Amino acid sequence: MKVWFRLILALLIALALDGLTKVWAERALHFGQPVPVIGQFFRLALSYNTGVAFGLFANGGSWPLIVTGIVILGLVVWLINALRTGEIPAGAGWPIGLLLGGGIANFADRIPDGRVTDFLDVGLGVTRWPTFNLADSFIALGLVYLMLTSLNHDAQGANTGQPGGPFSRK
Repeated sequence: MKVWFRLILALLIALALDGLTKVWAERALHFGQPVPVIGQFFRLALSYNTGVAFGLFANGGSWPLIVTGIVILGLVVWLINALRTGEIPAGAGWPIGLLLGGGIANFADRIPDGRVTDFLDVGLGVTRWPTFNLADSFIALGLVYLMLTSLNHDAQGANTGQPGGPFSRK
């Protein structure tokens, strides 16, 4: 499977799953009324985030949307160039697709009203992780997966005497 196919497939899966779950959450859940799934450790709790990651810059007006749009555009331009020049190994297609899919999904969710729908709530008692959504999970998973891919590629390069890293030219 070519890198671009993996990337596009991961991106489309992230967009579809995130979009479907956000629509479901807005229809099935009520704001401020958490629904326990695994006791109080994991709950479904509808909320909205006007900021970026973890609510940073909340109520920042249109700035989170503008900055996110610029970052996504920059990544897409870089990605197209990197794909054209063959700088991305096949294994990096999945994590990059997840990262980009999650970012685009949250960006698209923010466009109509300046906020992102969150509904996954994890924690113990009053110590809780900020509520998040599947797009956030895809971004985090993609980042970890990309780092592991990079470390694995670096280790293979060290064993063969070749330069490593998922984006190095050989």
